[in-house]
Amino acid sequence: MNLPAIMLVCAAACGPFAMAHACEGWRSVATPSRLAFEARYEGAAAPGLFHRFDVCAVFDPRDPVTGTLTVTVDVTSADMDSGDLNQAITEPVWFDSGTHPRARFVSESIEVAENGAFVARGTLRLKGVTRPIDVPFSWQIDGERARLRGALSLQRTEFGIGSGEWSADGPIGHEVNVRYDVSLEPPP
Repeated sequence: MNLPAIMLVCAAACGPFAMAHACEGWRSVATPSRLAFEARYEGAAAPGLFHRFDVCAVFDPRDPVTGTLTVTVDVTSADMDSGDLNQAITEPVWFDSGTHPRARFVSESIEVAENGAFVARGTLRLKGVTRPIDVPFSWQIDGERARLRGALSLQRTEFGIGSGEWSADGPIGHEVNVRYDVSLEPPP
C-alpha cells in the first residue's frame, strides 16, 4: 500500500480526530481542559467526564461574528467513575457508542452575549441525531493560551439518550448539565 492510501485509511479510521490537526485556529490542549456532564439519578447528582475531545476555535473576540467553533467529543471516553456505569452508558439505549462513537458541534454563527460573553449557535450531532443548540462561553487570554469556559443544559431524550423504559423523566432526569473549561493553543 502506498503512503497516500495509508493516510486515507488512517483518516477514515480516525474520523473527526484525524481532522483536528487541520485546525487553523485556536486548538484545545488536553491538560488542563475539562468537559464534564451531570445527570440526576433519583434526585442525586450523577457526574461524569469526557476524557477525549477536540475544540477548534477560529475566533477573535474583537470580531466574533467572523468566528467558528467546532467541538468533537469521543463519546467512548465518557467516565462516570464506575465500571458498571461506564459499561452501561455504551449500550444502544444510552450513548450507543459502538455505532456512534463521536459527537460533534459545529457553529453557524457566534454572537456577543451579555457581560462580555459569547454564544455560538449551531448544531450538535449526538447518537445520530442532529439538533440546534446554543453554546454560551467566555473567552479569556491567559498568557500565550486562551481559555474558553461555559455551561449549558441539554434534554437527553431529544438525542435518543435513555430510550425505551428510560425515556420517562423518572429515576433519571431528562436534563443533563454540561460544563466546559478548555485551554487552547494559539493558531499555527
